[in-house]
Amino acid sequence: MKNLQHSTKQSGAVLFISLIILLIMTLLGITGMQTTILEEKMAGNYRDQTIAFQAAESTLRDAEKDIRSSRISGLTGMTSTCTSGLCYNGGNDIPNIWDDSAKVANAVDYGTHTGIGNLPGVTSQPKYLIVGVPFIAAGAAQPKDAYIITAIAEGGTSSAKSILQTVYSPN
Repeated sequence: MKNLQHSTKQSGAVLFISLIILLIMTLLGITGMQTTILEEKMAGNYRDQTIAFQAAESTLRDAEKDIRSSRISGLTGMTSTCTSGLCYNGGNDIPNIWDDSAKVANAVDYGTHTGIGNLPGVTSQPKYLIVGVPFIAAGAAQPKDAYIITAIAEGGTSSAKSILQTVYSPN
């Protein structure tokens, strides 16, 4: 009976220490999960932005192919109102055309004039505008035709956008 009386006087220190260790492990697990979730979101956003950038690059190449086709003959047929994705500004400064909703409405979808199929993995097909500008090269007597191509593309989500612009002269 003497041993039985001694065991009833335990203070429960092991239980208290076990609960403290369990609490610390839970906090470490929650922190680790939050870090992993954040890294997953960052990787997904990077992937979406990369898809948008690659789609915009492909759209620039598609526009260059469009310029080399027989549809575009120099700067003729280009107007300041941008018809069928073709604009003309007469050598003035190029405004940010994506701020002009009327011009954006006339942008051309990727593959419209080249017959290239749709791009996979994007929320909507990329668009481009071609702005014709006369260009006089150093030492040249006659102006050459130059084109400022602006492409806009979305990635895997509509919040991941990429806008690229290049100057292209086929001659």
